[in-house]
Amino acid sequence: MAESVVSFLLEKLSSLLEGEAKLMSGFRNEVVFVKNELDRMRAFLRSADASEDEDEEIKVWVKQVREVAYDIEDILDDFLYRFEHTKRHGVYGHLCKMVRGIKNLKARHRIASQLHNIKVRVTDIFEGHKRYGYKLGCIEIGSSSGTKPLYSSELRSDARLLEEAQLVGIDSHKQDLLSFLVEDTSQLQVAAVVGMGGLGKTTLVSSVYNDLQAKNHFHQHEAWVTVSQSFKLDDLLRQIIRQSFKTFNLPLSEEVEKSTDTHFLKRTIVDFLHGKRYLLVLDDIWDVDAWEAVKAAFRNNNNGSRLIITTRIADVATSSTKDVGGKIFHLNPLSFEDSWTLFCAKAFQGNPCPTHLEKISKDILKRCEGLPLAIVAIGSMLATKDIYKVDEWEIVDRSLRAELQGNKKLKGMQAILSLSFNDLPYNLKYCFMYVSVFPEDYLIKRNVLIRLWIAEGFIEEAEGRPLEEVANGCFNELINRSLVQVKDRYDDGRIKSCRVHDILRETMLLKSKDQSFATITNKESGRRMSERVRRLSVHEGTNIDIFEANHLSQLRSVLLFTKENDVWNNLMSSFSDHG
Repeated sequence: MAESVVSFLLEKLSSLLEGEAKLMSGFRNEVVFVKNELDRMRAFLRSADASEDEDEEIKVWVKQVREVAYDIEDILDDFLYRFEHTKRHGVYGHLCKMVRGIKNLKARHRIASQLHNIKVRVTDIFEGHKRYGYKLGCIEIGSSSGTKPLYSSELRSDARLLEEAQLVGIDSHKQDLLSFLVEDTSQLQVAAVVGMGGLGKTTLVSSVYNDLQAKNHFHQHEAWVTVSQSFKLDDLLRQIIRQSFKTFNLPLSEEVEKSTDTHFLKRTIVDFLHGKRYLLVLDDIWDVDAWEAVKAAFRNNNNGSRLIITTRIADVATSSTKDVGGKIFHLNPLSFEDSWTLFCAKAFQGNPCPTHLEKISKDILKRCEGLPLAIVAIGSMLATKDIYKVDEWEIVDRSLRAELQGNKKLKGMQAILSLSFNDLPYNLKYCFMYVSVFPEDYLIKRNVLIRLWIAEGFIEEAEGRPLEEVANGCFNELINRSLVQVKDRYDDGRIKSCRVHDILRETMLLKSKDQSFATITNKESGRRMSERVRRLSVHEGTNIDIFEANHLSQLRSVLLFTKENDVWNNLMSSFSDHG
């Protein structure tokens, strides 16, 4: 995410430098220096971002980069505010120019001094980069065995090992998918299972894949390959060959093992599958390009073969089924009844919920909103707590965000949910993180949201397209990636309002806090806000004494979700105190 902060700032710096004639020369030189240094840091931060959660030294370094980027943004905004004015002509315009020149003389010196200090800080941070460069280089090389990928791959593997008795609420989905696979259609077809992370796509497909009816229908000509976010095409094709050969206990030739010729590897797959009725699972496809890269390896031999893909991306499901033919299976959250069954199975090892814990357990379960991954993770975590210590259960209900941050049993769930966020382009990361500033269960109006994005500067201009159209495209992309849920539509089909799954929102709030992106105040807030508040979202129950002028000096925007006039008056008083 630090890379996103720097990338966003570099866009602003580039825009500013395009108007180079408007910049005093000394100011421009400082801006050019800072831009060049940040440009170098951005590439380096790609590996740092991936490892900052596991290394405290790197986390501190990344935080320093983020803070200096925020400070540069404030200085640039101050410059533009003070020196960009509507042009006036004639005597009056000349007088205005003289007055502004006198008033801004101190401002010019102050901004120049601030930029010089920023230059010194950037230089120091870059020197820190050199000191930690070797360490980061080692982490980048070994990232495939890092904590987050390990959690994700382990949980995905565990989903395939679940026994039938442990599966809850998938019977109808399983029967629909199984019927599609074995129906009397000779054409090659794709079954695309799509939904947000944690809905149990892999679990469902694994249950079907291991079903005896499917094995008999495809004569055990089956293969399962996990694609994931980062893959090399030749390695992926080799995995498909290896899994396909495994059915017949055939070894891979040395040529296949060593080849990087993707055309040769695709031809090997085509030749091997020719004449066979097969079932191939491509688990976890992240973009349309990944599908486009492998689809040529699967020919229609009129043998009734089937492909199953799982994805969080609606466009992937649409593209695959249109290219080959097939059906999209949208996975939905569990009903409350199925959620309760699964929760009790994990939290109480299949025993009934104790009466004194029933209300609080159902309150916690509501936060999971039918997401199997969250139910299993939180239920398993609660299983370690004493059922007679109600206060421990109350703490989880009251402070779920803190549990997500500190409880190791929930780390795997966070890793899986964060994959969708990490896969976003930097501007969409801002847009999605901004959604978390709305209160829990709040219905967010699409038009309001995209205009707020524009006001915050998250939407980049595109040639020939108005900003609102670009912002609407960003909104649709978040829906395409299963990150935002559509709630209401207008009669003509346009989206009216949306919301975010509560567990995903809690995960984003943790990232927001860590990135100093936004501050949320509500009845659970302490007596003091954190320093360097940049965006403030005030919810119901906020303590009016929480606002302090020195914490609001860098405030860029305020959202109010409270009807209490005292909160507004106290906030305005803090602004007045700051001058």
